[in-house]
Amino acid sequence: MFARPVVTSVVLLATVFVVGTLGFMYIEGWRLLDAVWMVTITLTTIGFGEVHQLSDLGRVFAMGLIVAGVSVGTYTMTAVTTMVVEGRLQSWIRSRQRRAEMNALRNHFIVVGYGRLGQAIAEELHANQVAVCVVEKDPAKVVGIEASRRFPVVVGDGAQDDILRQAGIERARGLAVAVEVNASAIYVTLSARELNPTLTIVTRVDDPADATKARRAGASSVVSPYNMGGWRIAHELVRPHATSFLDVLTLAAYEDLHLDEFAVPPNSPLAGKTLGELRVGEEHGVLIVAVRRADGSMIPTPRASVLVQVGDILIAIGNPVSVRAFGGRLPPR
Repeated sequence: MFARPVVTSVVLLATVFVVGTLGFMYIEGWRLLDAVWMVTITLTTIGFGEVHQLSDLGRVFAMGLIVAGVSVGTYTMTAVTTMVVEGRLQSWIRSRQRRAEMNALRNHFIVVGYGRLGQAIAEELHANQVAVCVVEKDPAKVVGIEASRRFPVVVGDGAQDDILRQAGIERARGLAVAVEVNASAIYVTLSARELNPTLTIVTRVDDPADATKARRAGASSVVSPYNMGGWRIAHELVRPHATSFLDVLTLAAYEDLHLDEFAVPPNSPLAGKTLGELRVGEEHGVLIVAVRRADGSMIPTPRASVLVQVGDILIAIGNPVSVRAFGGRLPPR
């Protein structure tokens, strides 16, 4: 452990200082300040001379104090040099920085696994200007993440409770499980659900048979990259223009249109009004393309007569500036 040599050095130095101070007070009968000053100039080898004339016993004691001080100083320098050469000092500093970054995160997203899928998730979240951190156990990948300086990283296995706690699982808004082994993904999901029962968890599974297990473990939703990729390729062949429009809506690289969702909280002035009465299109240039009710049912292309209720999720599309302006009336999810 990095801190052990440092703590040992501090304890030894404090012990020598206290023993030296008490020794001069007892042997020479000096007052506290004189004894402290004598110990200070002795250990630092300043050489200002004796505070008062020392007795023979006092000189013997001072020689022992010098030997002890030099020994402690040599031990400290050796320990620090060894840590610097071995890289433990830099590792400890990085660990402290990671911990500080994690403690500052609130309402953030956690991505467990930084393979090709995890990297794409983290980059997309970062592009949407939301707080995100990564959990990765491969040291080589961690070096690359830290070099990018785009988001903080916790080093370790995401299936372990203490690693998830370091990532701020209790304060997180959502979790993406992007590890490549299905069994590991289920373990991560189970641990995260136990630590945060209200967390939104999206879990990757490659084998459809594991989708049910992931949901039982606590996944809010399950995604199969192969199924999604197959769907995307098939639709690109059959209806390429519609698929391209979906890309415009969902990819952060497109800046002309923005798709977002907003919750209707209790006591909202919008609750109890129809979409027509809200005049979203007229006032903000935003189109409500769907309304998700609190019971999970979805109303696609809602009419102006649809009544907005507490707990609804309004899915809006429009110019990014207009969507954000409308979002000022409703808190984003």
